[in-house]
Amino acid sequence: MIRSILPGFASALVLAAGLAAPLPAFAGNLYGLVIGIDDYQHITDLKGAVNDARDVAGTLEKLEARKVILLTDADATRDKVFAAWRELTELAGPGDTLVFHYAGHGARQEAILTGHEELDNMFLLAGFDETGPGVNERIIDNEVGHLLAEEKEATVVFVADSCFAGDMARAADLSAEVHVRVADVQIDTSSDRIAERVRQLGEVQEDALRNVIWLYAQDRNKVTQEVRIGDGLRGALSYAFSRSLEGEADADDDGVLNTAELKRYINTSVKRHTERRQRPEVNSGSRDLEILLQDAVDAPAPETGLPELTLYTEPGTILPSLSGIRKVDSKEEADLIYDGDGSSLVYKTGDVIASFPAPPSAETLQTTVDKWRFLAFLIGFAESEGPDLDLSDGSRTYSEGEQVTFSIRSSGNENVVLFNLASNGAVQLVGPVRRGKRGLAAGKLRPGRTDSFRSAVIPPFGADHLIAITTPSPLPDLVDAVQDAQQNNDLAALAEELKHTLNGQPFGLDWVGLYTRAKGDLQ
Repeated sequence: MIRSILPGFASALVLAAGLAAPLPAFAGNLYGLVIGIDDYQHITDLKGAVNDARDVAGTLEKLEARKVILLTDADATRDKVFAAWRELTELAGPGDTLVFHYAGHGARQEAILTGHEELDNMFLLAGFDETGPGVNERIIDNEVGHLLAEEKEATVVFVADSCFAGDMARAADLSAEVHVRVADVQIDTSSDRIAERVRQLGEVQEDALRNVIWLYAQDRNKVTQEVRIGDGLRGALSYAFSRSLEGEADADDDGVLNTAELKRYINTSVKRHTERRQRPEVNSGSRDLEILLQDAVDAPAPETGLPELTLYTEPGTILPSLSGIRKVDSKEEADLIYDGDGSSLVYKTGDVIASFPAPPSAETLQTTVDKWRFLAFLIGFAESEGPDLDLSDGSRTYSEGEQVTFSIRSSGNENVVLFNLASNGAVQLVGPVRRGKRGLAAGKLRPGRTDSFRSAVIPPFGADHLIAITTPSPLPDLVDAVQDAQQNNDLAALAEELKHTLNGQPFGLDWVGLYTRAKGDLQ
């Protein structure tokens, strides 16, 4: 849980990301090369990359793409990838859009071209091996650049749902089966035919990539996890990319998706589905991407009540009767994992989200589960952009007694309701809490500036979530709904009140998880 200390203000930090004027609305043809690899012949398998590829390919087909080439598992060979891309580039012309999507393992090796970078990133194909012919079943990032640069006229979208090195933002609990899309490999140079080709190609000129939009699942220093979304394991970037093409990223509802909208939506969606373990990167050349979305699928109707979650327990574990929970037989199917001794609850990302001094009562476990059902409701309730809510010291695990600084920034919406959901599901209104005051205490944000407040880490430990809802005008009913939930812990009623109060209202929504532990506990 967090204890608020002093609402305060941080100095404004405004980062300007300039985008060129957009091109005319997408009216050309759409093409896609989509690759997904789970079944690796010589290194660790994955579980969700093929799910990603099928989803992205299906979305492109719903958008009436002229041609989509889907390569999964053993079909994803180096020769087929290069041939498929060149087939598509021969078809594409001015005004067209080409999507190159890869979901699978990434890795690093010592740089082939000296003087530019110390390490090369590479994408590992199904037949990759560290020695022998399989060494050549990989694609170096420099080669990818040259491939994309071959397309001179169309806009190219490159989506890499993998990672190349690094560690996790927070340590993962071993009771969760966490699959990461990075492989630690050593290349046998005696079998390598690719290095010489890379030397012959040389560096790709930046200007040759001016038509490329780059989407990476993770920054350079963290790993990409597969997470359960819907009925299966997925890559959060691929999932967000598919939904963005289906219209969910179209913030102004003009039927056109541009680069700025894509970037905002991807960042928000990936962070929410991974509990901020992933922070994707979206970069563009000197042109903007626009895709006409009128033919995209309709968004599904919103569900009523709190969503159902799945739960895994070790065989023989006695579990109290819980509502909103469906037991499953494997950890891969589970949103929540209840450990064998009943002392903790683990989320699908590998995070310990609640710790209990003894096996919990049915009421304690139910309120904890309902907290995560409420967060699942929030994910479906609004994928739109924030405010931008964050922790000043990143997404690590904080220890009892530590001071934590939250920051919040909104470009336009000036009224905010802030409340905390403790690991045990308790609701705590943070603001507005005082009349006649300024800033967060009065539920006011300064437009375009960053405000902050400090808190202290206190029991219970696990995962707190600070939630911010911004609106152009004050909504007293929203404050009343949070205060009611603070008294009765009825998160289902709070969800219904949010839907009712915010119906037809412009609003922003964001939240950030604060992961905590008792002093002296291991990270």
